[in-house]
Amino acid sequence: MRVTRNYMSALLGIGNKSTGSRNHRMSSLQATGANRFLNASKTNRTGASQTIYQNMKKNAGEVQYIASELTKTGEGSLFAKARESGSTTGIVNEVKDFVNKYNGMVRSLKSSGSRVDNSYLNQLNANAKMCRSALQATGVTQNSDGTLSIDSKALGAASVDQLEKAWGSSTSFAAKTSAAASNVQDNAITGMNNLVNNSYSNLLRGFGTRGNYFNFWS
Repeated sequence: MRVTRNYMSALLGIGNKSTGSRNHRMSSLQATGANRFLNASKTNRTGASQTIYQNMKKNAGEVQYIASELTKTGEGSLFAKARESGSTTGIVNEVKDFVNKYNGMVRSLKSSGSRVDNSYLNQLNANAKMCRSALQATGVTQNSDGTLSIDSKALGAASVDQLEKAWGSSTSFAAKTSAAASNVQDNAITGMNNLVNNSYSNLLRGFGTRGNYFNFWS
């Protein structure tokens, strides 16, 4: 037991006349704990950023897909079918879905807060203001935070021509937004790739540092 106690005392610096060595060991332990806390904080921030970019990518992709459905031309298009049947239900449903995904994209961009994402927000806001009259004719208005709101009654009462101007033409809000959403999606993919690369680099650096904590030969 005496040998064990002496060994542990020497390891921890207990009873050692040289307090400098003991203080150095305690400082190392405190630094290790601080580093682990900081690494955990970085991991949480990385996870949150990854979720933001994943949502941004998904919503931007959905916006582009719905816009392509709304802006199709020819006999099989939504607007050709609406004129033939006299019902705008198909268009109305697509518009509602578009607005839902658009709002998700806007919220993701605001959560990111990066300079590039803020520039995309400005572009989306500019498009909405440019198409304000056409959108309002279909019951869609822009909120102060950049998201859109729908008056379902006004949307359902809008004519095919009003709907096509706002959502189906080559210069419609849907077409303009689709072009912007393509850039948003590309940027989200770049953001996710950067997070992966940074995490991998930090892991390699951390491995070398943590390996020294248990290096009894140094």
